[in-house]
Parts: sequence; structure tokens; C-alpha cells
Amino acid sequence: MRLCIIGKFPPIQGGVSMRTYRMAHGLAVRGHEVHVVTNAKEVEPPYRMHMRPQDWQRCEANDRPGSVTVHWTDPVDRSQSHIPMASPFVSKLAAVAARVHSQRPFDLILSFYMEPYGIAGHLAAQMAGVPHVVRLAGSDAGRLWRHPQFEALYDHVLRSAAVAIIGGTVADRAVARGVDPDRIAFDGGVTVPEAEFTPVGPKLDSRALRAEVAAEAALSDALWGDLPTQWPYFGLYGKLGDSKGSFALLAAMHDLAKAGAKIGLVALAHGTSSIETKFRARAQALGLADRVLQLPFLPHWRVPEFVRGCLAVCCLEQDFPINIHSPIIPREVLLCGTCLVASTEVIRKLPGYARLPDGYACVAVEDVNRIDLLSSRLAAIAANPAATAAVAERGRDFALDAQKHSTFPRTLEQILEAAATRRRLPAPLRRATLGAVPEADEGFVFTRLAADVLTDPTGAPRRRVPRTLAMARAVLADIESRIASGRLDLRLLAAAVNIEIEIANAEEDADANSPVGTDPLFRLRRRHWAPLAKNISALIPLRDPQLRILAFNYDVSLFLGARTIADLPAVLGPGRSYMIAFARSGGSRRTPLVVDAETAQREIRRYAEACERFLEEQMPVTHAAFAANDRTAP
Repeated sequence: MRLCIIGKFPPIQGGVSMRTYRMAHGLAVRGHEVHVVTNAKEVEPPYRMHMRPQDWQRCEANDRPGSVTVHWTDPVDRSQSHIPMASPFVSKLAAVAARVHSQRPFDLILSFYMEPYGIAGHLAAQMAGVPHVVRLAGSDAGRLWRHPQFEALYDHVLRSAAVAIIGGTVADRAVARGVDPDRIAFDGGVTVPEAEFTPVGPKLDSRALRAEVAAEAALSDALWGDLPTQWPYFGLYGKLGDSKGSFALLAAMHDLAKAGAKIGLVALAHGTSSIETKFRARAQALGLADRVLQLPFLPHWRVPEFVRGCLAVCCLEQDFPINIHSPIIPREVLLCGTCLVASTEVIRKLPGYARLPDGYACVAVEDVNRIDLLSSRLAAIAANPAATAAVAERGRDFALDAQKHSTFPRTLEQILEAAATRRRLPAPLRRATLGAVPEADEGFVFTRLAADVLTDPTGAPRRRVPRTLAMARAVLADIESRIASGRLDLRLLAAAVNIEIEIANAEEDADANSPVGTDPLFRLRRRHWAPLAKNISALIPLRDPQLRILAFNYDVSLFLGARTIADLPAVLGPGRSYMIAFARSGGSRRTPLVVDAETAQREIRRYAEACERFLEEQMPVTHAAFAANDRTAP
């Protein structure tokens, strides 16, 4: 395919810029001709990366099966002057894309991040007469889309797109605002390149970097602090802010300084002018100016150099206003084999985080604003380099395993191919539903679909969206009454709704009966963190007390591949099947598992044996008498 991507790109800092770069180059590796249209050269400090000549060269690629060519908008000047003055980003991006299309047509235009790229992509696609695929990120979906002066236009762009790449609760909002669910896809995200983010490789030479930046006048203000180059240091990268834990980290560093620790902080991090000023003023007030080094942003392919040089990297985002935001920094740190110090809010956004317990594969901080707690964790890291290295090694094992089944960029390629040929998205690419829930608030998917197709006596569609068990049961009762009245076509839908209710029942029961303190992040309960056992299975129980086993008189697996009502199986498959549901530990939802009969029976036997041992240990006399008098008791 010949593709146009309109979006952020280096030298713009941030996750969207990084993802756009990896999308473009990932598709080029698969043989596609990719043209990137971006206003990235217009970005100003502090969000502008420090780019060397070799970094600029790396933006493009012509030596692969495919290619990446970048088309830059011109920085605003007098020739673009108009009143009131602003850089006309939308006009320039759309016009550049249309001009490149006129030279040799695109098959498709993909935009990433709505403002201004999605708007420009919509216009360019209309001018070119090609499909437009729009992808949302975090702040555009969680903040800009809700702005009353943007909302109507964003709705129109999403409804007009051939495909909208979004997931979770954002997809629900899109459907509620008129976007066809069959044109909503989730591409699975971006895989962190393991060949770059590795423990082996060069470490950042801060002395050389300081000299480079000093010669670049535009970025001279991005360099601050007098940390001695020979001191060990903790790392921080990304954007600064109160909700990022930046100022809590300074307070913790102050405690370490008072305790006499010769350890510093290197921040590959910046913020707005007011946040930047506040950060530096706070560091000075705490006497940390000679223990801090603030560097300009670097291209993401240089981030591993920075991470490898850190004792540990802190990712302390807490109470972040955009719930759907899921930073990629923790995965990058873990893959580099560096110890991750992160807030529980961040860690719980990682898929499978239950396999990343505190003190074993990361260092989790329950409350970032508990400065005594944070500083004690940092002090333990500095005092125990061997234990810290063991934690980092196990963290890397987790990150590698988490990416083992990644389909990037193949899934994205399939979405784009379907859009370019104007074909319906295959079912596996459409928004996730039953048994594959990416967000904690994504339950009752088929129940909500059922509510949409049911009608009240006046014939008007039902608008109440079920979010609770009671509401779901009401929908099921409505369906069953219709079946009794002759609507036999609703039987499969009733089964799907019943599965969701059974899962929710089991999850609530597991929550209500789980022992206090079973948070998977803190389950090790060790006095000293960083146990040296390599195999985590030696450290945790063989049976999860938070699971429940569900049995069905039909093949429940046939429902798990469904994405819409049309995808439901034609008939209920015969036979008995089993599913395991889990408690919602820490507020997050673990995907239910379909298991075979042998596995289900084994878990049931283990549960019975555990109950027997509990009775023997807690009530030995009563239990023995009971067993002697009633051998039929379970």
C-alpha cells in the first residue's frame, strides 16, 4: 500500500510522536510505502527534542522492503501572516498531503491524534477521495473531545472515517455519538522494540550531551542543574507535573540528601513554563540544585542510553486526570533491565500486572505523596545494588513475556488493508467484547447491545445502558419474556447476556469473600524486599483464592469470539464447558478464562482440600466430631 500518515513525529516529544514513528517504520518493514506529513519542525522548547544529524537521518528510511518519507510543514513566517495570527496547521497539513497525493495517489490516509492531525486528515481524504482512518490517543479523547467548541467537529470526523482506531470506554462514547460499531477497531497498541530497549548497550554520556546542547542556542534553557557527572542517580523522564509525582520525588531526594546519601536525580523531563519554573525553584529551595540535572528531551531511540545509566527510573503518575492514559514508560524501563519505581496507579495499567509484585519485579509505591515511604524505598534501592539488579532482571522477564504475543504492526496493517479496499473489518479486528475486556468499566457488552435492540411498547429504542448486575438482570428478564411470547430468535442473545451475568456474579462473590490484603501487588508481604528466588511460583500459593469456577451446559467458547450480535453462534453447542472468573483486585478486571473439564475438576478438588485443612486447623475438635457423626458431609 501507499499510505499517508498525518501526525506528530520527532522532534516532537511524547508518546504519540513515538508511536507514529514506530507505526511508520513498522509498516515500512512490511513493504509499504509510507509518507509522513507533520508539523514537527515547528515544535518549540521545551517539547522539542535535541536532534543530532544522525537523528534527523533516522526519521526516514529507504533501505527496507518499503520506505518512509517525511514531508515537513514550513515554520510560520510573514508569508503565512493573518489576523489573529497563529500557525495554520490544519491548512498546511491537509494541503501538503493533498499535493503529495496528486503526484502519486495514496491508497489511504491515517491520522493520529485529533488536533490538528485528525481534522487535517479528514480534509485531505475528502480532497483525495480516499478512505480516512483516524486514531485517538489519550488527551484528545479524554479532554479535547469533551470541549464544547471541539465536540461537534470531532463527532463528525469520527462518524465520517472509514475506521476509528479506539478502545475501551472511548469506543462506547463514540458509539453513543453515532459512530458505527463495525467501523471501530483496536490495533493492540505498539510494541516496544526489544532490539533497542535492552540492558546491553551504551549509557548516556551526560558530559558530551551537555556540550552538544550548549551549542544549540534554542535548547540552552532546557539544560539545568549541577549534578556531578560521577554521582549515581535516579532517573525521571516524560512530562513534569503535580500529578506526575515530580515534586514528591524532589521532596524524597531532599530526605536522602539530609541522610547524607551522595545520589542525584537526572530528569529527561519538562513541562509548561509555570511548571518548569516551579520545579527548578522547588529544587533550589530544597538545596538540590547541585544534585539535579535536567536535560532536554531526546529522540526515543536514545532513551535506552538514559535508562541504562540510572540506578532506577521513577514513574510516579498519581491521580492523573485522564483515566484512559496508559504510559509506555514502565515497559521501556523494564525491558532495559533497570529497576522500575512506580505508583500503583501506573503499575495497575499494565496488562498482567499481578505477575509484577512489589519487591520482586518492581518497586511499587502505594501513595506517592507519602514522602517518608517514597524516600525509604529509594534509599533501599541505593543501599542494595545486588537486590536491585535482581528486581530489574525479573522485571525484564515480565516485560518480555508481556510482548511475546504482540501482533504489532500486523494488526494495524490488517485494519488499514480493510479500510483501503473499503471492506468490512473482520470480526477479530472489531472492538473487543465478551471475555476480552480492556477496561474495568467494559462489562455487560452484550447486555448493552441487547438493550439497544429491545423496544418498549411504543416502539422506541431503549436508551438506558446497563452498568450494574441489577440492570443486566432486568434486561435478561425482558428478553426471556419475549422468548416466552414467541421471539425464539432471541435465545442466543439471552445466552450471551446470561454468561455476562454469571461472570459478574462470580466476580462480585470473589470480591466479597477474598481475604483482606490480597492485593496482588503486595502479596509477598516480606520484611525485606527483593527476594532472591528466581522462580516466582515458589513464592506464591498454587491456588488463587480469588477465583471462581463457572459451569455451563453448552460450549461457552463459541461466544468468546463474538464481537457483535451478528457474530453470535447459530446454535448452542452441545456439551458442558467451564470458565474461571476472578475478583476485581485493585479495581482492575482480569479476563475470564475458558478451561477444560479436567482443569475445572482439579481446581474444585483443591478448593475442597483447602476447606478441609482449614477446618482441621481452626476447629480440630468440632471438625473431628462432625466428620465422625456425618460421613456424608461435604
